[in-house]
Amino acid sequence: MLVTALATPYREDRLDYPSYERSVALQAKYADALLAVGTTAEALLLTECEKKLLVKIAKAIAPRLPLFVGAESPCTAFAAKQAEQAATWGADGLLVAPPAFVKCTTEGFVRHVTTIAERSGLPVMLYNAPGRCGYVPEMRAWESLSNVAPFVKDAGSDLTFTARLANKTTVLCGNEILLTDALRHGAKGVVSVVSNVAPRLVKSVLDGTCDEKSLQLFESLANLSMSEVNPIAVKYMLFKKGIFADYAVRLPLTAATEQTKKRIDALAWEEIE
Repeated sequence: MLVTALATPYREDRLDYPSYERSVALQAKYADALLAVGTTAEALLLTECEKKLLVKIAKAIAPRLPLFVGAESPCTAFAAKQAEQAATWGADGLLVAPPAFVKCTTEGFVRHVTTIAERSGLPVMLYNAPGRCGYVPEMRAWESLSNVAPFVKDAGSDLTFTARLANKTTVLCGNEILLTDALRHGAKGVVSVVSNVAPRLVKSVLDGTCDEKSLQLFESLANLSMSEVNPIAVKYMLFKKGIFADYAVRLPLTAATEQTKKRIDALAWEEIE
């Protein structure tokens, strides 16, 4: 299962609708589902109006694809309100991570997620993101949420955790540097950053149909995409690919460094799909 985590294009700090439409149209050819207003979309830096527009455009251009929408806040009440709004905008599911910074107890995590699911009426994709949240809730919390959360995006690096979780629910790899290993440990797909620029390539990795050269290219793109804080590098890749008209990000993020750009420039973008 290929779920593309869509990036958000800007021109002069405003949403760039033509670039976003090109991006979604490309994904409609290859992806099995989309994720809007997630980490790669710079969700915490978007206004409510911008989020609504991004969701509605994605649904209009790729109506056949299930659309997950991020509902991220350390405050359960606020996250639940975001989830309710996403449902009215046309979301088919939600991405929900453990509350960051304030953290929470195991019971708190379970109640956080179930409250969001009940308020929105939507299924949840849980998001294990220890690099951003700072912790991983106990396994029993993930297991007890399987009734409201049929998927887990696992962006950690503990493949033992991946394997244990895969015995209980459907795991989607969220750390593409470890994708092939995660698949061997039971993951059934990926929530992909790389597929923004190379959806056909990522699909071939999942299907096991790529040759060694293609696998090496995917691994290079995966490492490059995480060479700076996501989505800095992938937005420059989208610019090089001609999908985005610019590679701007919003503060406190900063644009790709010259070193990163040179590494990305060196790739044969006309051959990448």
